[in-house]
Amino acid sequence: MVVYVFGRYIRIAHWVRNGLLIWLVLSGIYIGNPFLARNLASEASEIFIMAQVRGWHVIAGWILLAMTLVRIFQFLFIRQDGKLGLGAELRMAPVMFSWRAWRDQLAFYLLMRRDHPHFTYSNYGPLQYLVYTMLYASLLVISVTGIILAAPYLSSGIAVWSADIMRPIEVWMGGLANVRAVHRFVMWFFILFTVAHIYMAVWNSMRTGNLLIEGIVSGFAAKDDDVHSRPATDEELEPAAKTEKKSTPSEKKSPNAGGKH
Repeated sequence: MVVYVFGRYIRIAHWVRNGLLIWLVLSGIYIGNPFLARNLASEASEIFIMAQVRGWHVIAGWILLAMTLVRIFQFLFIRQDGKLGLGAELRMAPVMFSWRAWRDQLAFYLLMRRDHPHFTYSNYGPLQYLVYTMLYASLLVISVTGIILAAPYLSSGIAVWSADIMRPIEVWMGGLANVRAVHRFVMWFFILFTVAHIYMAVWNSMRTGNLLIEGIVSGFAAKDDDVHSRPATDEELEPAAKTEKKSTPSEKKSPNAGGKH
């Protein structure tokens, strides 16, 4: 069965983030090793290639940070019905602590089972959930370090103001040299993540026929008719003691048992 899986915003945000990351990686490599020669016949305002590349690098970084904050807010506070509350994706976190989910997903990736596993509380497998969580945490790290690195080249603005607030982080990390090293290290994490992400998405789509690659373009992907993944409910997230209390014999006899609270 083909269903609408990826909404318009998700698809647009996915490709915009990809474009921003590609530019940030390429421009970051150039900032670390400028290889373009100046044209001495041009006006001074036209030959500051490094300043132009750094300027567009910073702008792309701010856009990526804004999109990251929106995505984290959605993860934490947007429910399945689109209203504010405990985020639908945050409710999926129990999948990371299920040994059975880890067993099934690793068995699939190690070619020990043919069918793609499906997880009750999550649209993601535990490995995907963990990696995506690390991805957005890394986006925050590279954004913070990028702001600290951009501030010395500016005289005013939000980057300077933000860097002043983040000065304790710079001191804790041991100065700009270490901040730059962390910034570069996280850049390589994104490069490796992108390569692995493309490989796994293509491999997954070809092995299972779930149209995952086509889905991120059109929004439609294949889904088994008997699979109904869902986020955990409020009752399932409550402590076991409360769950047991709700199921006592006296409450079962009550005509209001199981009603809405």
